[in-house]
Amino acid sequence: MEELDTEIRVGELIDTIEYDYPTFHLSMDCFWCEVVAGHLELKEAEAAKWLTKDQLDSVVWLPADITLIDKIREQM
Repeated sequence: MEELDTEIRVGELIDTIEYDYPTFHLSMDCFWCEVVAGHLELKEAEAAKWLTKDQLDSVVWLPADITLIDKIREQM
């Protein structure tokens, strides 16, 4: 609700990402989610878009996201 004004159902864990950026350490749990109610409205992010499996490489991902994107691709 906080970032998308949408109710979701949290599913299985995709992976936990651990990444050391120059000024901080990121630890991020990533889950499959399903929209339950509401409409997706970006409140915090600068940009977002829906991507098909074939479009995943059309985005310049942040370093911490790259391993996650590979795991998402494998499970799609």
